[in-house]
Amino acid sequence: MTIKHRIPCFDSELLVREIGEAAYELAIQSSSNPLGFGNALHVFTRLEDAAAAAERFCRLYTAAREQGYYLKEQTFVKPGREGIDIPALLQGRVEVGELAERLA
Repeated sequence: MTIKHRIPCFDSELLVREIGEAAYELAIQSSSNPLGFGNALHVFTRLEDAAAAAERFCRLYTAAREQGYYLKEQTFVKPGREGIDIPALLQGRVEVGELAERLA
């Protein structure tokens, strides 16, 4: 696996790794455990889409955290609220404004 794109996001890093021919995995990895493989969020067929999704995910994660949600596997969760599926957000190219409406 080759890292093609990396951005810091809170106490983590978002990584886009090439995992095969035309397969790019977006994962989040804790900065406190840099030797781990991270938590895979979604696989894309184009590097450009995966890199854009990494940038967008950090903005979405920021908005979710501001509303009291946290990341659990591939879902934003908050006690007493329905979880929000991250792969669906990334596939649907949801932006922060749309997510904010769902979180309210």
